[in-house]
Amino acid sequence: MRFLYVALAGVLLAGLSGCTRPLSGDATDDQASWQGTWKLISVTENGELQSGDMQWIVDGDHYNIVLNQQRGNDPYNITLDPSRNRVDVFHHDTPPGTYGGKLKGIYKVTADHLTVCYDLTGASYPTAFDAGPGSRRAVFEFQRGQ
Repeated sequence: MRFLYVALAGVLLAGLSGCTRPLSGDATDDQASWQGTWKLISVTENGELQSGDMQWIVDGDHYNIVLNQQRGNDPYNITLDPSRNRVDVFHHDTPPGTYGGKLKGIYKVTADHLTVCYDLTGASYPTAFDAGPGSRRAVFEFQRGQ
């Protein structure tokens, strides 16, 4: 159940040595790099490794979550700021003191890998790909799906 919450809270990724592309600062290039199906490799929330079967299917300016081979109906809108490698996502309205809703994150994307670190409180953008104990952050690592 905790993984489901984390899955709904965020997403993406780790760089692949030798397969990186230069960051252009162009939103169109980064938006294009995000397109397609991404299979979860790992997710760490508050210092704890989580597990589960999850994919993100990115189409345009949103993604859908496939959890345990069940595709969700709600698209989650994303806005990228490639000049700072930042991502904003809106999942749903949340009551105060709970995770989810509007999330702020940072990302790295290559041809085959996507890494995203979200501040699960939505209060600020992370400055590193770290989700240590008590951080209230999650780091998602994905590999491009087949």
